[in-house]
Amino acid sequence: MGGLAALALTATCGPAFAIGVTTAGRAAPESTLKRVRAAGVLACGIDQEVPEYSTSDEHGSREAFDADLCRAVAVAVLGERARIRLVNYPDDRSSMAGLQSGAVEMLPTLTDDFTHAVGTKLQLSAPVLWDGVGLLVQAGSGVTEARQLSGKKICFIAETSTEESLRAWFDREHLDYVPFPFQEEGEMEAAFATGNCAALAGDRTHLAATGELMGQHGHAARLLTAVLSKDPLATAVRQGDPQWAAIVAWVMEALVQAEESGVTRANVAAWHAEVSGAEGAGPGAGSAAAPDPLVRFLLGGSRQIGAGLGLENDWVDRVIAATGNYGEIYTRDLGSGSALKLPRGENRLYGEGGVMVALPLK
Repeated sequence: MGGLAALALTATCGPAFAIGVTTAGRAAPESTLKRVRAAGVLACGIDQEVPEYSTSDEHGSREAFDADLCRAVAVAVLGERARIRLVNYPDDRSSMAGLQSGAVEMLPTLTDDFTHAVGTKLQLSAPVLWDGVGLLVQAGSGVTEARQLSGKKICFIAETSTEESLRAWFDREHLDYVPFPFQEEGEMEAAFATGNCAALAGDRTHLAATGELMGQHGHAARLLTAVLSKDPLATAVRQGDPQWAAIVAWVMEALVQAEESGVTRANVAAWHAEVSGAEGAGPGAGSAAAPDPLVRFLLGGSRQIGAGLGLENDWVDRVIAATGNYGEIYTRDLGSGSALKLPRGENRLYGEGGVMVALPLK
């Protein structure tokens, strides 16, 4: 766990506690930052996406990824010995209710679309994970692209957004397929394992977990590269506290910017020393004493990144030392360093062919 060892973690099912927000007459409510610091722990809602409960989404379990995003925010506001509390919910609706009620202070990942953003009294950040409906095929099937499934039987969980996205993609491509809907996850996986359907359709995070489970039981499977729909996930907070919304959003931006700038858990201390050295070098020290201005801003050299949010100026240093940058988190929790082996795809940096790009730090 390295820099995470000091972070105490507890998990519960359903709302673990409710933090009351009271007002006296028309007095402003207590800020979320002040409340979290007083409690000494950050409560985060984890959407488990249990198939029997979820019909609007079918994302896979992202608990490790979500926990790291929660840790990043906790370390930013509470310091190196920050504690987090993970509260598990069976679907997106119950996790949103938990956030709205004050049982948790943020959702690390929530589907970022019109339905989840409008009229919910929640504020979403830029996407932190791009998911989407994909296709899982048996490793030895010879199918390498989605178009080869034309006329074939495709399995999916009925009455979910997957069904709609699957139909829409085949319609757009002027292709046909044989729909094979299921009500139960286990029955669908058994049909796939025995060759009764050519492919499974579902969100790619979910299919990665399914493929890993299949492999454990001797049924090697692989994800096709095609992404049939856009299903981005973002962090969510309650509306009405712009400071807290800004903190959560800019912690996510800092994780991405750190990867763009090559700041990692292994070298953040060296970068910090270089920034500190440049600060003390004085005028006329020359370019050798001045690191990348963007990194200097990121690591607190300009003394703006903390003051603007009500945090210490070295909060990014602490976060990267604890969790690593965005790429390190993705690799560890979802990608090649995890059991899921989910390709980064759109979650690569913009300069590497993906869509992840940090807002300017200036």
